[in-house]
Amino acid sequence: MYEEFYGFKKRPFPLTPDPEFFFMSKSHLEALEHLIYGINRGDGFIIIIGEVGTGKTTLSRILIEKLSPVMPTSLILNPFLDERGLLKSILEDFGAPYSTDGKGQEELLETLRKFLIEKVVEEGKRAVVIVDEAQNLKISVLEQLRILSNLETKEEKLLQIVLFGQEELAEKLSLSELRQLNERISIRYYLGPLQKREIGPYIHYRIKEAGGHGRLKFTSKAISRVWKFSRGKPRLINMICDRALLAGFVEQKWTIDEKLVKKAERSIRGENREIWREFPWWRRIFLKKQGEKDEFDL
Repeated sequence: MYEEFYGFKKRPFPLTPDPEFFFMSKSHLEALEHLIYGINRGDGFIIIIGEVGTGKTTLSRILIEKLSPVMPTSLILNPFLDERGLLKSILEDFGAPYSTDGKGQEELLETLRKFLIEKVVEEGKRAVVIVDEAQNLKISVLEQLRILSNLETKEEKLLQIVLFGQEELAEKLSLSELRQLNERISIRYYLGPLQKREIGPYIHYRIKEAGGHGRLKFTSKAISRVWKFSRGKPRLINMICDRALLAGFVEQKWTIDEKLVKKAERSIRGENREIWREFPWWRRIFLKKQGEKDEFDL
């Protein structure tokens, strides 16, 4: 609802990953540089570790956009696949022709090997498999990925593998049964949250990208409050800024101040009835008619 009031073409702070709104923080830039460097070198395994909400999934989409025009790329979004399901997903993403009729794991692996030899050796293209939420992979599937990393010619590996995951992934890789895989990881990078000084530019960048009007401003105290709530995690920044804009719309304000951010905070924390009572009676009626009452979980 507030999109029209503020002149947005689309919501500036969605919770779903959107590469269009990708803000290149210092940590994200370094992570992307590590990824591109490792892939260009043919290093085999690369892992990116980060807390929930730090932008790992968005970074994986940015990487796909950069790689897909020149490299066969597979993005595995379902970390609960079994070994056969993993091979099928990779073959499908690569566009490799195959038939599952009566084909077991070994035959699918051979089909993938032949495809990679054609692409990597004959066409000179590197192939990359990217796995999101890799901390949820079964040990047997991680072992399958290690086997895939064995696909190589005398000169180079046929497949690059990038794992994005939470801290639990590092713990899982330290298990004795995954020692061989752990030893093959050439690049490890910890994706941290945004720094405090990056919060303001992040908010202003997303507002601009969404087509917001120049009148809309977040005060310095509001930005500090966003930092205090989110500690730099993009998902939490998006959550509280979205609610703050809704609160600003309700009060017809173009300046998002600390008070509005605090209201958004209480809304997220479940103190919704208090916020609802603070709105003018005529605005409450309007919101109810527009079906926005659910936005406050009353």
